[in-house]
Amino acid sequence: MNLLISAYACAPDRGSEWGIGWNWTTEARRLGHEVWALVSPVHRGSIEKASRNDAVVSGIRWIFPKVGFWPLEPATEPKWEYTYNLIWQMAALRAARRLQKAVQFDAIHHLTWGGIRAPTFLGSLGPPLIVGPIGGGETSPSTLRDGFSTKGRILESVRDLSNSTVFINPILRRGLDDAAVIFAKTADTRDLLSSAQRKKTVVFNELSRREVQKVSPRTRVQSPPKLLYAGRLLYWKGVHIAIRAFAQLLKKIPTARFTIVGSGPEEGRLKADVSALKIEQSVDFISWLPQNELFGLYGSHDLFLFPSLHDSSGGVVLEALTHGLPVVCLDLGGPKEIVTANAGIVVKTAALDAGQVASSIADEIHKVLSSETDLMHLSSGAISRANDFLLPDRVAQFYQKASSFIGRS
Repeated sequence: MNLLISAYACAPDRGSEWGIGWNWTTEARRLGHEVWALVSPVHRGSIEKASRNDAVVSGIRWIFPKVGFWPLEPATEPKWEYTYNLIWQMAALRAARRLQKAVQFDAIHHLTWGGIRAPTFLGSLGPPLIVGPIGGGETSPSTLRDGFSTKGRILESVRDLSNSTVFINPILRRGLDDAAVIFAKTADTRDLLSSAQRKKTVVFNELSRREVQKVSPRTRVQSPPKLLYAGRLLYWKGVHIAIRAFAQLLKKIPTARFTIVGSGPEEGRLKADVSALKIEQSVDFISWLPQNELFGLYGSHDLFLFPSLHDSSGGVVLEALTHGLPVVCLDLGGPKEIVTANAGIVVKTAALDAGQVASSIADEIHKVLSSETDLMHLSSGAISRANDFLLPDRVAQFYQKASSFIGRS
């Protein structure tokens, strides 16, 4: 079909939203769609370079709408980016309106930013509008906020207020009302929508991987057993809960080790927690690693501990599974949608405080590390689960589901 994709964030040499924009847009073309892509001009250079080296990518019609009064540095995101994005969406609408007269698109897809607070005006053009996958509607349970700093509690309350009022904003509501189909990354985000919007919403995570990773399942628990966390050190990532859980695990397995890879505003507080629990000799903090070295840690550890309280997705969770590393997460947000009972452990949180959840995590980890076969089965299941997220399959499934809704409209 003739497909217009709005991918504000899109770059061949970046991860996160930019990687999603690039991977999904180029895969849509590889699947045979005629693709036009509206992209921020920030990464024009890298996109044009990639187009010269890839016949498929060169077949995409790239359009770079500009905000005339707002100069940009190449490969550098603008300051006040949310404001810039809002104005850019208007420029994208003008460009799309001209294209629609010449092309007559079969569908328009608002891809990135994939957030519930990211507007689109493209539903006014006439062709069916596909929105998402979008996230951002997740929040932490109030019972698990007892471990937050004062600043964390304030920020989380502000997030709650934002979520409760997001659809009072007519700019955001209009794009979702105009959509033929909405894809939400999690049920939490879907549940924020109006009744009419929920009827045309599919829960579908945007995570994907390009190819099958050739790894073998773990056959035994290492000596000493090793746990790994990787990600930013933010109050809602739950690393403070992971540290409390590890301290309890050490009472049962004194030789265990915990590696924490990442940096962020909570780093000092987390190191203070480790010191207060007197477990410094068993915990290693690593601020940053190149990707290939992080992948090496996936291979040298037994379990990936990721007790995030409201991730929409969880890219590192899929990375861990891809390397055969079973994941321990909470039954919250995106990770619980990714981790199955065969690929890891999903810890229940209902009506529990942070200390109780930490105890549950420690108990579950101890069971796995004490078994001769559990880790092997979970590792094998992790590899199998990761293969459910191959990029060509995911993008094809996405547009098939979208087409079924478009056919009804």
